[in-house]
Amino acid sequence: MQIRIRVAGEADAADVRGFLAGLSAETAYLRFFTGLGSVSPYLVRTLVSVSPRQDVAIALDESAVIAHAMATTVDAGVVEVAVVVGDDHRHQGIATRLLRDLLERATERGARRLRLEVLSENNLVLDWIRRSLPQAHLERDGTTMTGFAELPLPTPA
Repeated sequence: MQIRIRVAGEADAADVRGFLAGLSAETAYLRFFTGLGSVSPYLVRTLVSVSPRQDVAIALDESAVIAHAMATTVDAGVVEVAVVVGDDHRHQGIATRLLRDLLERATERGARRLRLEVLSENNLVLDWIRRSLPQAHLERDGTTMTGFAELPLPTPA
């Protein structure tokens, strides 16, 4: 299996919609904090829109979308990320690759702090944060955990 990661765009809308529609109810809930029901055109447009404040990446196996991630600037120097990997492709490091790609570009654009919102029951992601971002500070807020971590400065070319 050769996984490719690239920036998403409007041309990927139908493939992203199909990917989202194929997620299990649990996986959709853990990513979107609610059931998706039908996948709305508005949601798909949002998830493939790249702008100065939002970067989007997808992972593909051949031509099939198997994961989606986005980084959104929420405050000056603060970027929030979200990622979802299809049920059949979890535990293969795809989320980590997507996040590294997005965070590298975010730091090049001036992001210095990472913000994450995770459902308190999402042990897979919380364990990843604890392993990959040991400096992250996690705070519980009802059913969610909000995490903050400093990002490394970009390496000069």
